[in-house]
Amino acid sequence: MGFYATRQHVCFSPSCLCLCICSSLLGNRLTGSIPGELANLRNLTSLILDNNDLFGTLPAALGNLSKIERLHLSSNKFTGEIPEVFARLTSLKEFRISDNNFTGQIPDFIFQNWTNLEQIYMEGSGLSGPIPSINATLENLEYIIISDLNGAETSFPQLFINISLPKLDR
Repeated sequence: MGFYATRQHVCFSPSCLCLCICSSLLGNRLTGSIPGELANLRNLTSLILDNNDLFGTLPAALGNLSKIERLHLSSNKFTGEIPEVFARLTSLKEFRISDNNFTGQIPDFIFQNWTNLEQIYMEGSGLSGPIPSINATLENLEYIIISDLNGAETSFPQLFINISLPKLDR
């Protein structure tokens, strides 16, 4: 199992599964799909896969990464919907999916379940509106960038404008 790159092979062997807590493979020209076996890295807190040539759908098994805090998937060629089991990623602080080819609507669980969320980048992700209502318990939200949505419903809900989010720079 593993990702393949032009000059690099990244191995996720069983012997190192318990040691890995942070993996940044930013801009490594990786190709292929994300292996579901990544979900075996139970202590993984950060998965940075931005700026590669990864494609396909996101494995639902990644929804089992209960300690994940940073999931950066921008500038790849991912498709399909964000798996519903990602609602379980309640430790998530940073979620970046800009510049991809996802389909479907922005999932409600992003703003309802991910109460530790600090940053969300969703520019040109391929997703469509409407933009879900923002949970007022997102007290740590600092950055929210949502643009270039597909479909007609792309405005922010009124609730978002009225709620108090102390760390959000307006």
